[in-house]
Amino acid sequence: MQLGDQAARFLGPGGLWQQWLQDASHMQRTTAPATYLSLIRRLCAFVDEWAEAR
Repeated sequence: MQLGDQAARFLGPGGLWQQWLQDASHMQRTTAPATYLSLIRRLCAFVDEWAEAR
């Protein structure tokens, strides 16, 4: 089994990756500022944690 074969079930049509993208709040069309604020906060938290780890 090759490494790419292990990911195929997640990446194929109808796979878990596609399902997650469909259900993820940041992938939903919206103009609500709160949605963007939430995403920006999560991105900032990610960057802060990454910077501390370095």
